[in-house]
Amino acid sequence: MTPTVSRRGPASQILHEQRSAFVATAWLSGAINLLGLTSPLFMLQVYDRVLASGSVATLVALLILAALFYAAQSGLERLRTRIFARLGLLVDRPLGRLAFETGLQTPRGGRGVSARSHDVDKLRGFLSGGGPAALFDLPWTPLYLILLFLLHPLLGLIGLGGAAALALVTWATDRATGPLQMQHSALSLQVQATVDNASAARDTARAMGMVADLRRRWEMVSIAANAAQLRNADAIANYSTISKFIRLFLQSFVLAAGAMLIIRGDATGGVMIASSILLGKTLAPVDQAIAHWRGWVGARQAVARLDEMPAMPDRANASILLPPPERELVVTTLACAPDGAEEAIVEGVSFKLEAGDILGIVGPSGAGKSTLLRALGGLAAPMEGEVRLDGATLDQWPAERRGAFVGYMSQSIDLLAGSIAENIARFAPDPDSEAVLLAAEAAGLGTMIRGFEDGFDTQVGDHGHRLSVGQRQRVALARALYRDPFVLILDEPNSALDRDGDAALAEAVAGARERGAIVVIAAHRAGVLSQATRMLALADGRQQAFGAPGRVLAAITAERLPSRSEGQ
Repeated sequence: MTPTVSRRGPASQILHEQRSAFVATAWLSGAINLLGLTSPLFMLQVYDRVLASGSVATLVALLILAALFYAAQSGLERLRTRIFARLGLLVDRPLGRLAFETGLQTPRGGRGVSARSHDVDKLRGFLSGGGPAALFDLPWTPLYLILLFLLHPLLGLIGLGGAAALALVTWATDRATGPLQMQHSALSLQVQATVDNASAARDTARAMGMVADLRRRWEMVSIAANAAQLRNADAIANYSTISKFIRLFLQSFVLAAGAMLIIRGDATGGVMIASSILLGKTLAPVDQAIAHWRGWVGARQAVARLDEMPAMPDRANASILLPPPERELVVTTLACAPDGAEEAIVEGVSFKLEAGDILGIVGPSGAGKSTLLRALGGLAAPMEGEVRLDGATLDQWPAERRGAFVGYMSQSIDLLAGSIAENIARFAPDPDSEAVLLAAEAAGLGTMIRGFEDGFDTQVGDHGHRLSVGQRQRVALARALYRDPFVLILDEPNSALDRDGDAALAEAVAGARERGAIVVIAAHRAGVLSQATRMLALADGRQQAFGAPGRVLAAITAERLPSRSEGQ
């Protein structure tokens, strides 16, 4: 059965799933705003009834009643705040998980984990802050305007004019700050990327005197980001100042209008005080909305960006899970491209491998070897052609399930901060200790790890910087060998290995072949390629030859192509 996919983006879908919480807060906001009438009604009664009658008992009764209403209002406001705080967490967890997974699957140059997590943080911060409360209070502005008109039409017109003026300021704020906020967000991500890239190359930068030049590069981006932030802050400050002026002036203006109505005998003192309070409540939600406008704009843009992630499938309609492959790997007219590229650099690759085959891929630098290996590991979707295991394309297995029978070792040796054991076990929550030990032994790590004070619990540090390059490469090999994957993909696996490391690698590859795995190796150093049962030669992204190693090497040397049937 095909998974059903929501038409909404993932962020919008998750927010929609919390609609019951939004409905509850809408009802709470209604009760809070109705209880907000306590103050103007109390003042109206005190000035027009208590002072006129001189009744202390009435004053005490009104005071007790007001205290009860104020307590109820405060309690409901606290409840609403707690709901929004928890709503932020409810949205953060599933959306953060999806953003993390999608970010890791995003090609280099796209919006990665850091950028998507930043958007999730923005959305959670807005929901947990006071912005939503201000938006839920806005619909109650007409109620206060109606009450102002009931007190006197002139007072209602003043309130209506003030609300219209603040609404205009709000609209202008959105038009002015939206593009600036987006520009600042983009530049902030560039600043973070510049810092991350410089940090990754810090040893090279220090050794070759590049620190000052990299600092200047960072300063250029940082200055641009700070300038965008300053322009955005100035725009918000300008409109906030206008809003504050309008609100303060109207507070005095409505008092003056009330006083004039009293002088003319058209209103009482209670009406004058109550109208001032009602006007404040009429303008307060608009004023609060302007104050939280930066968060609102940021959250809205974050939702739009997060909605660009792949839609969330309905977990209940998961497809039938295929068994792990165990027979063959077939590649047919494959074309693929590196991350972020729109044009294929590897085209027309076709071959077939059976259980126990070892494929050596040779070719000059830039021939497309690493790109081809990424496609074989399911890291890049084919632009043309297909990769099949036991007759099924790679995307027919969920990524987590596919990872259980694929061992991949990139030439970048990307270890993660954690222990040696955690890296070998691929950070599984319940690692198989025996499998970790077997993988370490297969990679020739046993003696080295036992020599560390903390053994398998030794921390490798960020990017594995506490280990030598050769040690990192062996740990990466052990990780690829963990739990005996059916397909073992090795990209330059011996580039930093010494003689003992080469021997351990050769033994690991021989062991994989003996248990019936398919091994695919790309390398410049011969060494492990001598074990290949098949060989593929690439040149300029094209398949130059495929077949038995001797025939392929002879064909390359003689600069002729073997027949299509050779070695197959």
